[in-house]
Amino acid sequence: MTLIIGGRAQGKRAYALCQTGLGSDHICDGEVCPLNAAFDQPILDRLHLLVRRLMEAGQDARQVVLNGAAAHPELTVICDEIGCGVVPVDAFERAWREQVGRICCALAEQSLRVVRVYAGLPIVLKGA
Repeated sequence: MTLIIGGRAQGKRAYALCQTGLGSDHICDGEVCPLNAAFDQPILDRLHLLVRRLMEAGQDARQVVLNGAAAHPELTVICDEIGCGVVPVDAFERAWREQVGRICCALAEQSLRVVRVYAGLPIVLKGA
């Protein structure tokens, strides 16, 4: 598995497509994909929004994501970094940010490669 993280609009998706050689039709968008089909494509983009949707649906987001990733070892996961900045007043928003961070830590541990993309530049954190 490859995990690609970074801020919003930093070039993560373009980097993933370049590295995998795949087209945008091979991306599952975590914001809109059916919850039961999130791992049906080789690239899962916007993991942070998938986690939010799973939490809102009352599902164990961590278990769903980790099981899905384990079942698809060639998966490329793209996630916005959402834990920086002002701490939200809303309890759900805080829980969501924490859950995304903890899931990304677990995915990074399992990943062969972890890359942070900043201003379009990839910074390899783990792997070659």
